Amino acid sequence: MPAAALGIARDWAFRADDAAVLAALAAATHSGSLREFFGAAAYLELKQLAAAAKQVRTRAAVRVLILPGMMGSRLGAWIDPARIGAGGLADLKLKPGQPLKVNGVLLLAYAKLLLSLQAVGWDVEFYPYDWRQSLDTLGAGLAARIAAQPKPVVLIAHSMGGLVARMAAARLPKRAVRKLILLGTPNRGTFAALQALRGSYPFVRWLAQLDGRHSARFLAEEIFGSFPGLYQLLPMQRHFSRMDLSDPHCWPRDAPRPDPVLLAQAADVVRGLPKPDSRMIQIIGINQETIVGVRSTAGGFEYAMNLNGDGTVPLASARLPGTKAYFVDELHGNLANNAAVIQAVIDLVRHGHTRKLPSHCTPRRAAPRWIDDARLRMGRWPKIEWRRLDLEQREAVLKELDAGRSRAPTL
Repeated sequence: MPAAALGIARDWAFRADDAAVLAALAAATHSGSLREFFGAAAYLELKQLAAAAKQVRTRAAVRVLILPGMMGSRLGAWIDPARIGAGGLADLKLKPGQPLKVNGVLLLAYAKLLLSLQAVGWDVEFYPYDWRQSLDTLGAGLAARIAAQPKPVVLIAHSMGGLVARMAAARLPKRAVRKLILLGTPNRGTFAALQALRGSYPFVRWLAQLDGRHSARFLAEEIFGSFPGLYQLLPMQRHFSRMDLSDPHCWPRDAPRPDPVLLAQAADVVRGLPKPDSRMIQIIGINQETIVGVRSTAGGFEYAMNLNGDGTVPLASARLPGTKAYFVDELHGNLANNAAVIQAVIDLVRHGHTRKLPSHCTPRRAAPRWIDDARLRMGRWPKIEWRRLDLEQREAVLKELDAGRSRAPTL
């Protein structure tokens, strides 16, 4: 096969839509591209699940919608490593009147959950969305989708998707949404959003390594800094963050700095988040190194870290008072892939309760450790030339890309 054709064949899974990828898994076609896309072990597991799900007749009276988290839907160059390497992340900048097509979800994070639910007979679909947009806009879009269909729904929502689901449910009669199962939702925000806007989040710096044209500062200031949805993930409540992050004067003077208009709008949206209700059930990741606090110093922000969270969302942010909650030792980005979580979700969809996960968690009381923006920005990482990598190297890069969405910085 000519080199150009070989490249197209290898990149097929990055360009195909979700339905085509899932169909190829069930039919065992495009195996080389899918093995690279998912990794060898995950590919074999998903191929078996897809084949099993294909044999099952759907019999549920409700529809299950799976909502991904921030950056969990595919937009433009996200997440095509070849296009990212060519500078395609610049196309993600939010520009009024220039929407991007939503191409599906990050299947590496969510295919196992969908196929597992389909394999037990549930009518399941993904609900991808433009995670750059404001939560109120996204909630209105989801509510319209639910209102237009005859079946009531169960919403299974990861991370930011849980906030979208809460916004949507508040716009609809209760009979339209039977349950909201929230996986690692940052109900009071996440300090990862703060670090992303400061250009010190390790995942943003890793993306800059893959991006052949842009620096981490450029990505933070020009691209991520244009997303209303990211600002609305900031920990705005002072009793949680101990700072008024909606006030641009509380931010360090060095660049990158936040957009004051988007900060003010975010504060209004966060204040308008609907109160929790009895339909909401939470699954919360714990015992992972997580940023749990922030303070301002002469050198910028300094972040407190301990094990009370899932690597991205602190336990204190995820917990909603008065709602049923279950806990799992797992990283944020892996929650929807965790086997025990998936079995618990199946129970929750069927019965509203589960014994697969514990329903009690005692926060750890160890003193936090601290890390600042300056240390997070240390070092110059070499650029990754995607097209020069062999199959094993590409698989390692994609594994790091997926894991990077889940981890707090290490000390």
